[in-house]
Amino acid sequence: MPDVKSFALGKALLYAGLLWVAGFFWGSIVYMTPALKSMPPIAYVSGNPVISFPILLVWLVLSWLLARNFLKGAQRKADAGRKLGIVFVLVNLVLDLVVLVVLLKAGFEFYASLSIWVAYAILFAVPWRLGRRQP
Repeated sequence: MPDVKSFALGKALLYAGLLWVAGFFWGSIVYMTPALKSMPPIAYVSGNPVISFPILLVWLVLSWLLARNFLKGAQRKADAGRKLGIVFVLVNLVLDLVVLVVLLKAGFEFYASLSIWVAYAILFAVPWRLGRRQP
């Protein structure tokens, strides 16, 4: 029987929200800076490379740091890392959908860029791999 108590869902949700807020904060800075906002898109790769490429780097580092901290207390680190990655992706996917696509009217073409899916892959893969590598 799986040990549900060993996975701190509240902490996972908090960390996932922190990742999203970091990306949203950087995106807000870019949209408030005319020179950065006017950068041309890279077809099929990024709608705004000034936003997406730094976020990819920040999420790579931040998700590693948060996952490492989260997994310290986990008994079954591989399972906890996989679950944490799923929470990271689902929270960011839902917040992107609600805030960016619906409320800020970015539209579903927001999901047409490769960089978005690479970001979600990072959010899943980093905690999962980190959990698998720890004893």
